[in-house]
Amino acid sequence: MNIIIRNRLAQRYAEALKSFIKDEKDLMKINEIYQILAHLLKNEPRFLTFLTNPVIPFEQKKKILNQIFEITDSPEYFKNFSNFLIKHNRAGIIREISKVFSEKIDPWLNRIEVEVTTATQLPEESEKSLIKTLERFTEKKVRLVKHINPGILGGIIVNFYGFSFDFSYRTQLEKLKEEILKKEIIINGIQSAD
Repeated sequence: MNIIIRNRLAQRYAEALKSFIKDEKDLMKINEIYQILAHLLKNEPRFLTFLTNPVIPFEQKKKILNQIFEITDSPEYFKNFSNFLIKHNRAGIIREISKVFSEKIDPWLNRIEVEVTTATQLPEESEKSLIKTLERFTEKKVRLVKHINPGILGGIIVNFYGFSFDFSYRTQLEKLKEEILKKEIIINGIQSAD
């Protein structure tokens, strides 16, 4: 199966599974379980071979999967969905489904990831105020990913939707330096013309 078909199937299966999910808590739980399964399939190639081997009876595969589902406290609909995938020879795309599922969580929850870089840790009140402002601006629930970089000296850099808003002191000082140099060149040009 080529990669385009695998990705298209993964999209459909992720959407189908999402239709069973009732709330944000379940959505996060299913994503967590999928990440565990994807990790297991990536790091234990024999497990994927076991699940995709047509010689091994489905009931034996189901038994092993159910042990994993018991450990992860998986909802019944997820067990049924996963067993459906195994029964219909789709175990090979579980990792792709996991990736799609993970990528779609933010849009499904009307949420956006915003990266924020500051020179020091933001005080709690400033963080709350920033989140509130960003939520009004984006009309989405904001999930902050915080970075600390003392090299920006102060201020803040905000990244989301592929845009960067740089309000760092370092950038402001660099702009000020450029302005001073431009004015110095103009003044020197005027003085040398005299």
